[in-house]
Amino acid sequence: MLQCKIRLSDFTCRPEGNNYSKEMKRILPALSIPLLMLCSALPVAQAGTLTIACEDNLPPFSSETGGQPHGIVVDVVQLIIRQLGLSETVHLYPWNRVLTMGLNQPNTLVCAMARTPEREDRFQWVGEVIHSPPVLLMLTENGGRIPRNGKLADYQNYAIGVLHGSYQEKYLLEHGFTHLEVFSSYREGYQMLRAKRITLWAANQLTAYSTVQQMHDQPGQVLQTAFVFKQLPQGMSMAFSLGTPASTVEAFRQALEQIKRDGRYQQILKQNSE
Repeated sequence: MLQCKIRLSDFTCRPEGNNYSKEMKRILPALSIPLLMLCSALPVAQAGTLTIACEDNLPPFSSETGGQPHGIVVDVVQLIIRQLGLSETVHLYPWNRVLTMGLNQPNTLVCAMARTPEREDRFQWVGEVIHSPPVLLMLTENGGRIPRNGKLADYQNYAIGVLHGSYQEKYLLEHGFTHLEVFSSYREGYQMLRAKRITLWAANQLTAYSTVQQMHDQPGQVLQTAFVFKQLPQGMSMAFSLGTPASTVEAFRQALEQIKRDGRYQQILKQNSE
């Protein structure tokens, strides 16, 4: 007989008692994964309703078509929800609302955000859900007159478009950049770059490329990377608000690790790149 022992920081499924047969030793490894997910799901079900908040208009991670959310991050979250036997729905909101909910509302999952030092202790982190570096992009036609792979200070005199309220905006302001033009969506940012209202576009690389494709341009032809923000997080992570039970966070963490190990995460990436 198997007994699931559930603790906030450690989920283990183990045989009852200290003695068990060689046959049990043989089959237990094969049972460990489904049993682990069963143990993980139990405390989540007891935690109450979760709010799943993803940023809207953030292709290819999370966006909406025909009233239905889709994208890499949405697919990953929905897979975890199904795996844990939950029925919560993914909701898309503007980024500022997502962040506010995550900071103030218990039992809230922020689907994806940069894991910055300022946010480290204000959330309970599940794990990286996507790898995509923050960059400064320029039009290919400007490649001969704008430095590539220079120092950050080399770009201070250029007009830079940046998403309002983003961690890139905060970072640039902290480093003395004053020629910043804010935009409210990546589509608007690319329009500003194409209209030459800005010279550089501060963006998440994959989101920028996906946005350009949606606007019927070829990113490999029209864009070049001028600078990579290597001091900033190189991807985005899933995180729960403070006040969410630690058992819920751990269940999601283990589920995310599992789908990365068994290849389902890689399949989602492939499906969203086709």
